This record gives sequence, structure tokens and C-alpha cells, in this order.
Amino acid sequence: MTKPVPARHLAAYALPGIPLSLLISPFPALLMAFYAKHTEATTAGIATAILIARILNGVIDPPIGYLSDRTRGRLGPRKPWLIGGALFSILAFWAAYMPPAGAGTLWFAFGIISFYVAHSLIDTPYRTWSGEISPDYAQRSRIAGAQTLALLVGGVLFLALPEILSLPAVGILKTSALDRDAMRIMGLIGMVLMPAAVLIAVLVVPVGTITRGESFGILEMRTVFTRNGPFRRFIAADVVSAIGWAVSYALITITLDDYFGFGDKVVMFLLVATAAQLLSIPVCSRLAARFGKHKVYAWGQMLNGALLPVYLLFPPGGQANFALMLAFGAFISALGTPNMMFPVAMLSDMADYDCLKTRQARPGIYFAMRTLLNPAGGAIGGALGFYMLSLVGFDPGAKTNSAAATWGMLATATFIPMGCFLLSGWLMRAYPITGRRHAAIRRAIARRGMVGAAVGGEPSAVGEAGLVAVAR
Repeated sequence: MTKPVPARHLAAYALPGIPLSLLISPFPALLMAFYAKHTEATTAGIATAILIARILNGVIDPPIGYLSDRTRGRLGPRKPWLIGGALFSILAFWAAYMPPAGAGTLWFAFGIISFYVAHSLIDTPYRTWSGEISPDYAQRSRIAGAQTLALLVGGVLFLALPEILSLPAVGILKTSALDRDAMRIMGLIGMVLMPAAVLIAVLVVPVGTITRGESFGILEMRTVFTRNGPFRRFIAADVVSAIGWAVSYALITITLDDYFGFGDKVVMFLLVATAAQLLSIPVCSRLAARFGKHKVYAWGQMLNGALLPVYLLFPPGGQANFALMLAFGAFISALGTPNMMFPVAMLSDMADYDCLKTRQARPGIYFAMRTLLNPAGGAIGGALGFYMLSLVGFDPGAKTNSAAATWGMLATATFIPMGCFLLSGWLMRAYPITGRRHAAIRRAIARRGMVGAAVGGEPSAVGEAGLVAVAR
């Protein structure tokens, strides 16, 4: 029986998730809205820059996964990349969150490229490491839950920060709006907290169980698609979902401000939505233990898509019952928790399936491919959302927009995510790696002598075809 991961290791591993929350949704969308309102960047320029940034970022994702899989040394394959990524993030936080006066589209492009490069350098090895801390199906869900908890705690804290700092008793900020002062403070916190959190994780958490398989070339990365049917199904659902979430996040601030008339409550709305995800983690864990991770993921997506048009029933111009809208938004957000929580654990399971089939240990490639393709979907969604605004003639900076432009914005914000979520959930209904099947995969790998010692154990065993598993 696999030994449970100690609580202190879970806590230390999860800690970088708090500053990492500044490099994931909803903050890219908030940055886009911030640059659209507070800098000289245009909506079309922002859309183009975000698309270019994601494409350039995608070029480096597979090499990061490939090289981290092949990294050797006392710190293991993931820790050196985390350290390098944390140092690079100092530049990224400065560039993205602290634009100078007069900054426009070019500065946004520089900042957002740095932003996504830092995300890739940290996120790919960080998430891959989770599958090496424990090889167990249930423990991986536990690790994913701890990581998701940290990401959401970070999201809640950073979204609440302008509200807290603008309180009369504090008085650091004049307003709770996400203006230059608020973004600058978030950037400064990220510059300090990310290196500190990564250092703690590197010092406290063991390297984990590492399987060394047959060598493979970088061009063989394409075989993760040709040899792994579960991954093809998962990544299709994941990319479609990313498009939907990116459109939704890109336009949520604009929708709440320009249509519903709650511009002063955007941060509160996002804060409550993130808190709802945080509180739903234990529920998702219990449901996954009973029904399977993929089923909870699938039904969460489909329910989310089916309920999204309910937003259109709320009246515009500040006439809606904000408390009711807040409650509905929290429920919709909670339905998205499995989408945030379970992909990490499922990717490790898919990498085990690949190891069984190919005798190649390349989990970093799987996480890198997801880090490439999921953000690519996000880039398509974010760019699509802003291109649609330009197409329908909606200007977020204008005092008024035509009825046709407004309804075009609402249709974009509602029906594109709706279709994406429904399709994503439908695809994941037939995902084949259940808990029982994963246990059979691990037993088959163990019979071949590929399994290393448990977390924190001694280096172990040489298996078929020269596979060596090393645990630290």
C-alpha cells in the first residue's frame, strides 16, 4: 500500500501555487482589461499581442518538458527548472503588472510574453513533479487538491487585496479598482513571494519517485498523440474548455461594468466566485472518490454550459439584484472547480499508461504538451473575445455603445463559452482511465520492475529494458 504523502510535504509543495495564481486565470484577462482601460493599448492590439505571445510561448513548452525529463542531478529533474522559473518571474511580474506611463500595445506584448514564459518555466515542471511525489491514483488526487487549494487561496487573497488596502482604516489605496496602483502592489508581491515559495518547496519536498526509461528524441514527442488515445480525448476536451473559459474571463469585467452596471463590484464578484471554487474542493474530492475524476469533470462542464445563458435573464444598468447574481456566479464558478483541479492528476495517470505501452518515462512531455495546448486554447479564446468586440463594434472605453454592439458582446460572452463547455464535457464522458484501470496499470508496471520506492524512500530497482526508478 502506498504511503500517504506527509502533510508538511503537501503544504510545502502547494505553497508556490499562491504566487502562481497571479500567472493564471483570471489575471491574464484582468491584465487585458487593465491595459485596455488604463494604457494606450487598443483592443485589437491587445488581441493580436496575446495571440502572438501564446504562439511564441507554445514554442518553448515542449522543449521545457523534454529537457526537464532529461535533467539529471542531486536536485532531480524538476527543481532546477522551478528555481530558474522563479528567478525569471521577477522580470515577468515587473513587466506585466507595472507598465510605465504612456505604455501601449508594444509594452503589453513585452509584458505578456514575459508573463507566459515565466508561467511555462514554472508550471510545467511544477505540475509534473506532483506525479512523482506519489505514484498512487488517490494520493495524486490529494496532491492536486492541495495545489488547487493554494492556487485558489492565492486568487482570493490577490483579488481581495484592493478591497482591503482601500479600507479607510488602511488607506494604502484610494479605490478598490484594479488601477495602476493596485496592479503595481500585486506585481511587487509576486516578485518577492514566488522565489521565496519555490525555495521552501525545493528545500522541504523530496524529489519523489523518478522512472528512467528508454531514451527518446525530441521529435518523438508527437507519439504522445499517436500512441495514447486517452490523452487525445483529454487534450481535445481541455483545449475546447480553455477557449470557453478564456472568452468568459476576457469579457467578464467588461460585461459586469458596461452592461450590468456593477463596475465597482467586479473585484467582489471575482472574489466570491474564487471563494466558491475554494469551498467546493472537498465536495469535488468526495465526488471523484465515488464516481471518478473524469465523470465529475464532465458533468461539471456540461452543467456549466447549460446554465450559463441564465445570466441573460438579469436586467442591465444596475437594476439586477446583485446578491442573487453573486450567488449564481458563485455556483457557476464552483462547477468549474473540477476543470481546474483534476487535469494534473489525470495527466500523471496518462503518463503511466504511456510508460506501460512504450517503456519511456516522459511525464514532463505530457505536462508540457498540456502547457502548450491549453494556453493556446486560452489565447484563441482571449483573442476571439476581443476580436468579436471589434467585429460587433463594441468599445469598452466608450461611454455608450449601440444596442447591436451590446448584444453582440453579450452573445460572445455567453454562447461561445456555452458551446465549448458542453462539447468538453461530452468528450470527457468516455475517458477510459478509471481508478480501477489505473491500479491495473500500476500493477503491470510494478511487475516489470519499473516502480521506484515510495516518497522519501531509498533508490530502488532496475526493471526491463534498463528502466531505473530512483526515489529521494
